Parts: sequence; C-alpha cells; structure tokens
Amino acid sequence: MPHKTRNIIVITSAAVVLLSLAGLALYLNSRSFKEKLKTKADLTLSNVLGREFTIDSASVQLPMNIVLHGLKLASEDSLKNGMMLEVPRIKVVIHPWVSLTKGRITVNQVGVYDARARLVRRSDGSWNFSNLFKSDSTKPKGKTNFPPLEISTVEIGNLKVMISPGPDSQLVEKINLMAGLKMGGPKLSLNLKDFSAYIPDRKFSLNKGNGSLAINGDTVKLDGFGINLGSSRLGLSLWLDGKSKKYGLSRAKLKLNMSDVARAARLKAEDFDGQIIITAGGKGSLDNPSANVDIRSAACGIGGARLERLNVRLSFRDQMLLVEDIDLASGPGTVNGTGQLDLKARDYDLQLSLNRVDLGTMLPMAGKALKTNINGVFKLQGQGLEPKKIKARADLVLNRSSVNDIPVDEFRCFVRAEGADIAIDQIRLRSGQAQLEAKGDIYKEAVSLELETDEIDLAQFGPLFGLKDLAGRLRFTGLVSGSTKDPDIIGSFRLKEAGLAGISCLYFDGNMSVKSIAKSPLGDSKFTLTGIEFGKQSIEKIEMLAELRGLDRGGFSVHIVKDSITEGLLSGQLEVAGKNISLIVYKLFFNSGYQIIANSQPLAVDIKSGAIDLKPGKLILGRGSLLFSGNYRNNKDFQVDIKGRDIDSRRILELMQLDKTVHGLLDFELAGSGNLASPKYSLKLNVGNLRFEQFTADNLFLDVAYADRVVRLNQLAISRYGSVSELSARIPVNLAAGPEMGKLLDQPMEGQVSLRDIGTWAFFPMADFLSVYEGRIDLSVALSGTPFKPLLNGDFSINNAKMVLRPFGMYLRDVIVRAHFNADSLVIDGIKGTTENQGLVMINRGEILLERFIPSKMYFLITTREAPIRNIPFIEANVDARIEINGTVNHPKISGNVKVNTALISMPFAPAEEPPPPEGEPKPMDLDLAITGPQGIWLRNNDADIELKIDNLNVRMQQNLLFLSGRLETIRGTYKALDRQFDITSGQLTFTNSALINPELNLSAQTSVDQPTPEGGTSKVKIFLKIQGTALQPKLSFTSDPTMSEQDILTMISVGRKLDDENGNGDLAGQVTQRGVDYLSNMLLGKLQQKNIGLVDVVRLKTYLTGEDKGAQVTLGKYVTRKVFVSYSQGLSANLSTEFTAEYLFGTRSAIVAKKDDKGKFNLGLRMKFKY
Repeated sequence: MPHKTRNIIVITSAAVVLLSLAGLALYLNSRSFKEKLKTKADLTLSNVLGREFTIDSASVQLPMNIVLHGLKLASEDSLKNGMMLEVPRIKVVIHPWVSLTKGRITVNQVGVYDARARLVRRSDGSWNFSNLFKSDSTKPKGKTNFPPLEISTVEIGNLKVMISPGPDSQLVEKINLMAGLKMGGPKLSLNLKDFSAYIPDRKFSLNKGNGSLAINGDTVKLDGFGINLGSSRLGLSLWLDGKSKKYGLSRAKLKLNMSDVARAARLKAEDFDGQIIITAGGKGSLDNPSANVDIRSAACGIGGARLERLNVRLSFRDQMLLVEDIDLASGPGTVNGTGQLDLKARDYDLQLSLNRVDLGTMLPMAGKALKTNINGVFKLQGQGLEPKKIKARADLVLNRSSVNDIPVDEFRCFVRAEGADIAIDQIRLRSGQAQLEAKGDIYKEAVSLELETDEIDLAQFGPLFGLKDLAGRLRFTGLVSGSTKDPDIIGSFRLKEAGLAGISCLYFDGNMSVKSIAKSPLGDSKFTLTGIEFGKQSIEKIEMLAELRGLDRGGFSVHIVKDSITEGLLSGQLEVAGKNISLIVYKLFFNSGYQIIANSQPLAVDIKSGAIDLKPGKLILGRGSLLFSGNYRNNKDFQVDIKGRDIDSRRILELMQLDKTVHGLLDFELAGSGNLASPKYSLKLNVGNLRFEQFTADNLFLDVAYADRVVRLNQLAISRYGSVSELSARIPVNLAAGPEMGKLLDQPMEGQVSLRDIGTWAFFPMADFLSVYEGRIDLSVALSGTPFKPLLNGDFSINNAKMVLRPFGMYLRDVIVRAHFNADSLVIDGIKGTTENQGLVMINRGEILLERFIPSKMYFLITTREAPIRNIPFIEANVDARIEINGTVNHPKISGNVKVNTALISMPFAPAEEPPPPEGEPKPMDLDLAITGPQGIWLRNNDADIELKIDNLNVRMQQNLLFLSGRLETIRGTYKALDRQFDITSGQLTFTNSALINPELNLSAQTSVDQPTPEGGTSKVKIFLKIQGTALQPKLSFTSDPTMSEQDILTMISVGRKLDDENGNGDLAGQVTQRGVDYLSNMLLGKLQQKNIGLVDVVRLKTYLTGEDKGAQVTLGKYVTRKVFVSYSQGLSANLSTEFTAEYLFGTRSAIVAKKDDKGKFNLGLRMKFKY
C-alpha cells in the first residue's frame, strides 16, 4: 500500500476513534446518563445488599473513573428506620479492558473518605450488618458466594464508627486502612498493608496493623497478622477448617503493657504498670481442643497488687484444664501452687502454699500500716460447677504468722459447702493468750453458729487498726440460730480497763438478745460503762437501754451519773414508718447542785417527708420555765416560738461553764417565721435586779426585731439608781441562711444612744491599763451613715471619777473628762485629774479616729505635774512631763520630755540572779522619752545610798524591749564595802542602749580608818574605793594614803590594823568591838532608811571607839525645796556637838554651802564642779 494511502487511513481511523471517544465522553457526562447510572446503581446494590441503598449523584470520567457522592445504606430494610452507613464520597478507578478479559470487575483503586457508620446489636443478638449479601440461589444452600471483584488498592480515610452493643455506645474514629482485595465465588483474599484507629473517650490508639486473610470455602487462614494496641503488640497466625472443625494455632503472642489495660478499661493508671507476656499454641479439633498457655512477667502491678514475679503455666486437653504451675513473688513472700479442672467429670482441686506473704507489699493500697508474715496452706476440693450441685471443701491453715507484728500462732478454718448449705467445721484463732473459736452450720433454711473467746488483750491489736493507745481485755460469747434469712442473735461481752484516744473506762459490759433480726426484730439490749475518764473530766456510770419492737418502733433510755451531785436521764420512743420519723421523749431530767432541768410533759418531734414539727413542750428550769414549739417545711418555711419565765441567769452561765459573776431573773419571748431566705425574728427580754461582774442595774429591757434585712433595736432600756439609759437603732444586716449570713450591708443606718450614770463597767475591757472604780459617766450620741462608714454626733463626759493607771501605778481622783463625737472621730476637749500628793495630770487636747466604730489613729497631748510613777522595775518617782501619743491603737508612738522631781532606784548591785526578761508577747509600740533631773534621785540598795542627777537620759522602747542611753552623775552618798561606809566623792552611771537595766559604773569613794601609832595614839589612814564594771557585775579596787598593799588595806578595813602591825596590840579587843558596832550600826542605818522614806532623804550613823572622839554621830538630811538641801548632825555619848548645814543649788554644778556648829561658829562657802 502506498505510503500516502496508509497515512490517510491512519488519520481517518484516529479521527473516528477520537470522535467516538468524544461522543462517549459527552454521553457519559450527560444528565440523562447520570440519572440512569444513579437509578441502576440504587436498584442493583439495594437488591444485592438486601436493604435500601441510595446515591445522591454519580459521575464517570474516561478511561473509567467513577465518583459517587452521598452514598447511604439503611440499617434495616429502609432508610426511614435508620442509617447504617453514610459516605460523602467514593472514588472508584476501574480497568475496563482487564475486567472484560478476566470476566470479573477489576478495580485499580477504591477510595472511601470521611465515612460514618453505626453498628447496632438487635434485641435478638444479631447485628444490623448481618446478611448484607443475598445468597446465590444457583449455588448449593449454605455455600459462601462472593461477588467477582478485584481491587488493587482499598483506601479508607478518616472513618468514624459508632458501635452500640447495648445501652452504652463506643465511638471509634480516625480509622485509616490500606489493603488489597480479591474475591469471587467461595474465595476471598485480603492483604492488609496498614491499619490504624483511635478510641477518644479511652484515649487508646491502634496502629501498624498488617497481615493477610484468606478464605476458601470453609477454610479460613490468618497469616502474619500483627497490630499495636497502644504500646502493646499482638501477633497471630492460625487456620480453621469449618467443615472438619480442625484448627491450628501456630503463633499467638501478646506483649501487654498494663498501662494500656488501665487506659482501655478506664481504671486508675497508678494501679497498673509493668508488662505481661502471654504466649499460646496448639492444634486439634474444636470438639476436643488442646492448647498450652504461658503467662510471665518480671514485675508488674495489677489493680493495685504488686508482683515482682509472675509465672503461670496452663494446658488444656481431653476436657481437662491443668494448672501446671503457679509461681508468684512479692517482696519476701511467694505463692506456689497447682490445680486442675475436669470439665467432663465436673470436679476440681487447687493447692496453694503461702510463704512469708506480706500483704502490705503485695497490696500497696492497704498502706504502710499493714505488714504481714503469712505462712500456711490453702486447699480447695470439690465437684459440680452449678451452684445447686456444688460439693466442696476449703481448708486454710496458718502457723507461725503475724499481722502488724501481732503473732498468729495458729489459725484453722475448715468449711464445707453443699449446694446452698455451708458447714463451719472449725474456726480457731490463737494469738498469744487470745483465743477465738467458732463452729456451726449454715443451711438453706436454718443456721446455728457459736462464737466464744477467752480474755483477749486488745493492746496487741491496736497497731493493726492504727490505734496505738488501744487498751482493754475483752471476753465475748455469742449465738446465732434460727432461720438463715431471719436468725435470732444472743450475745454478751465484758471489756475491762479499756482505753482509746484519751478516754478510759474501768468496765464496759453489754448484752443483747434479738429475735427475727431481718424481718421484724424483737429484742432488748443493755450497755453499762463504769469509771469513765477523759481529760480532766470523770463520769461514774453510763447506762444505756434499748428495746426493738419491729423495724418501725423502739424505745431507749440513757442514764448518766457524773458524781454524787450531777446526773442526767433521757428516755423515750422512736417510730419509723417509711420516710416518716416520730420521736417522743417521755423523761428528761438533769440535776447538778442547784441546777435542775426537767420536762413537765412529753416532748415530741415528727419528721414527715422532710418536714419537721416540734410539738408544744415545756421544760422546768429551776424556779423558771421554758415553753417552745416550731416547724420546718421542705420549701424552707419555718416557724419557732420560745418563751422563758423567771429563769435564773446564774444557771445559764453554769450550763455554759462560764466563770462569771451574774445575778438576775430572766423573762424573754423569741419568735421566728417566714422563709430561711427572708426570715423574720423578734425578741423581747427583761432582766430584773441584774448584776454581771461589776455591772449592776435595777432593770434591763430589750425589744429587737428583724425583717427585710434590717435589725431594728426598738428599745434597750437600763435603769440604775433612778436614771434610765436608752438605746435605739436601725442597722442593715443579712440574717438569711447562707454563706452571707451575718454580713453587714452597705446601706443607711440610724440610732440614738443616751446613757445616764451608766457606771464604770464600760472600762472593764481596759482593766489591764485603766481601772475606774468610781465616777459618773454620761453619753449622748446620734448614729447615722452606713455600717461601713458610720457617722457619730454627740457628747461624752466623766465627772468625779477615781481611777488607777496600772502601768504607772498612778492613782487619780477628781477626774473630769469632756469629749464629743465629730462624724468619724472622738475629740477630747479636756481631761484633768489629781494625784495622791496633789499632783496633776491633764490632757489638753486629743482625738481618736474611728473606722467602723473601732479606734484606729489617735493623738493625745498629756502634761503632768508632780505625778507619781510606780510599777517600773526598781524605780519609784515623782515627775513633771509633757508627752505626745500618736500613731494607731495597735501601734502607738509615744514621745516627750520628763523631768524627775524625786526618785528612788532600788536596783541591787551584783544580784544573786539576773532580772527575768520582759513577760508577754512583743507589743508593737514606739517610745522615745528625754528625761532630766537636777537632784533628789536616790540609788539605794544593800550596798549604796547615793544621790544622783540626770543631765539627759533617753528612754526608748521597741517591740516590748526597753533601751536606755545617757548618764547619771553622783551628788553625794555612801557606798558600803566590807561593812564599812565610804563617802562618795564623784561618779557616773552610764546607760549604753542596753535592753537590760545594767548601767556601767564609775564611782569614787573614800573613808578614814584609825591606825594605832607606837606612841599609843592613832593616825588617820584614808582608804580610796574605785567602783567600776556594771551594776550586775561591779568591780571594786582599793588604794590608800599613806600607800599600803591591797591586802593591808582590806585588813585595815576589816579589823582596823595591818596583820604585821605590832603597835596597839592592847587595844585589839576594842577595835574588834568597834567593827561589831559598825556592823550593827550599818544594819540599823538600813532599817532607818527604809522606815523614813518621805520624812528624810539622808540618814547617816558613824561610830568612833578609839582616839579622843570616842562615841557616835548621826546625820539627818532632806530637800526642803527643790533647790535647798539641809542636814543636821548630832553627837552622841561623850561628844554631844551639833552641826547644821544648808546648801542652795544654782545651776547644775554649783552650790552655796553654809555651816553652823553648836558654838555658833558660822561658815559660808562656794562649791563648784568642773568637767574637763
């Protein structure tokens, strides 16, 4: 054929083919073809699947790509009865030429995306996907007939399946599958390439699924199948011939992580850990199967049980299940055993050996409190698997065991069961001296059990229950007999010397007898406790009686005897009918000394369907009475009425165990009604001849009501000595039941307070600081604003009051106070009071800011004149002061200047022990005082009598610690050393910011001692004393003129001569006598100083038993004014000379001194001191 002609034919053929394909493409995408394809597919698949099947739309693309949209498959016969499958899109790629040549549908790819399926189990047990494919009528009945189909790739993406096997449903989502499928006739092969899914509510995933499945008629073969179950892995290979019922399990292995079990079963993750490996294999027939199973684990936790080793080996053949080995280990304990179950003969046996089993280690959920050491054997033998045909015997024998260190010397439990009947041949427990035995029979219709114990020491069982202080010795006997379903019970016990949780009892006895305990119990019980003690309380006896008359009625009685004067009795009846309860108290009696409470009529309470009715009742309270009634409904409506008449208030405080002095007869009426969310209350109260602690009143009357979230104090009237004080107020507050109950509301309030001669009781809370025991107190205040910002307006006054400022030991009289309220503050207009020595204390101005009626910030300016100060350790003084107090009530700040007029400091030198630290908790207070004093400040103790002056002493206080800094200088005085007085010549006491009152000492003193001379006379020796160190640890040093050793000086001071002095031996007795007189005179001097404080400032006595001036001299001195000091000296015995001295002080270091003796000789001099 010519080349040109051939080209024309090819071109023409190609054009025809292209035109045909174009026409076919146009036809396949035409609307009519799509409708025909949809209709044909609906009818064909509905017929094949045996239920309604629809497609929303279908499209075909060449060469043969079919896309289906909106596929829906009915769960039953029709979509109206539910949908089993819904697929938004299915893509099918078909090989048309291969399908024609092979005679079957050959598909290159099937893709199913975002499908939703619902699998439901019907009431008959079948599933809604059963019988999806109709049987081929041309084939023998019962033969599997798969449609001819080959799919190279089956892809399922994001499938969700809801599985409903019953009332509960399980969602499986994110199902992805990749596989190849080939089927036709009796054969089907599936090559699973990948499979994964996720269960959201259990947070459990499946992945990496693969393997192959082959079906050929009655033979099914699963080869190389594996899948990850969470972090676990399952591998499986098997075959099954359904016709011959033969099978072969060549490989089955499960590596099971216990955490996956907890997650899949929704159990506590902390109770499961570790891994268990289960392997199985076997072959045979389904009619007579055989298999071997091994279960092993190195360490695992199962449901809270902890195992360090788990080995179980099982085998099954010839209808016999053999437990070839059980090996469990946990901590030091092991459990080993064997057993078998014959399914044909229906008999079984199990033997377990228990060795050092610690349940605390094996069962951590029991806690660290449980520790056991169990050794023994458990045996189970029996026949029959159905409950009515069971004949079995269980034996448990333990020996040399312990529970929480409590020895279990022997435990035997032998029990037989036959059907529903149980016979207890023996239960015997022996632990030390404790022994318990039980025996009896439990039949289907009758029961008989006996229980008896020897005297058991309960202390050994305390650690078992975590009760370390459990004590007592128990003996118990009991009998259970009669019908199994409704037995009779009789029992008695005695517990001696019992104790628990700080409560002890000498004897606790009890007995009970109950018939027909399940259906209609009738019985009595009695319990008696004797010698009860708890804390500091003791009760002689408690008796409790109870009666049962069926399940709906019973009686009770409780009698308590605390001591010879205190006892109580309560008896009554309780009836129960369904949800209705009726309680009647026939007898209520309490007696304690003068306190008597009793009921005059039965007291009844009815509870019906949640509603409570308190029937009208009456109690006798001493000479008074209390009447009450009330009710409560389910909608929270309530009503209550309580009335009291002639109730002795002393008895109320006795019941409340309050140690307060109170007197007065009380009448009151309390009523409440409405709903708990919006209640209404009213209270009227009257007390005559009232006394509470130091507060007294002729009468007190109270009328208060609450409604609409407002408390209205209509009247509070207090009558005292003919004067009436009245209060009225309106305060917004929430008293409705709930979390906001008792909360003040930010709403307007008002009130009026008028107190006339109310008495000093208002100052009782300040008793530690201020004691007011006489005076007239008047108050008139108007209240407005809100509870969160109250405003006060009125006056406050105190007249002719007597009080004591306790921190300073200062007594004040004729105290007058004038103050007024100004909105949110109390302004002090003036306070003036006189001290016991005509001193004066004044507050010229002051103010206290109030926040919600509570004092907060404050300011006072206080001036004093010749005010006495006491209660400061070692110090008594008379001062002039100007002090400012500001800051807050909880943290005051005190500053000012204090001038000391006179003072006595009795601080000892070198005390036997240091002063104690400040008492009480540290108080937030700042103190800063500058103290001066020109003279009249005396330091007096067993060693010193020194007059001091203060140039500037600073006293500070922080956190309850007192700090002093500054210097005190000496003016005159004496210091006693070795029973000899030294005259002070100069000195200082210096404080250096020490929290302890312990000044540094630097004192100089001197005295003269007569020394015998060779001529038989005496010469004067001056002894100089230097006192240094601190007041608590002074250091003394001596020098002399003429110079002597310190040993000679001490000898001269003690006996008036040196040890090596040969002069004056004849007068040694006189010298010793003189030292004795000196010692006695010093004692007398100390007594005079103590007795004459306030009369004179100086008392000095000197004796001279040697030389020409033998005798004694006494000197008395006193400040007659602040600047004039006078002294008078009188000689005694042979020397009766007198001397008068007067000193006039000018400046701080200068004085004019005038002296006159008994001869009239007058001397005038000038004394000045210089510091350099």
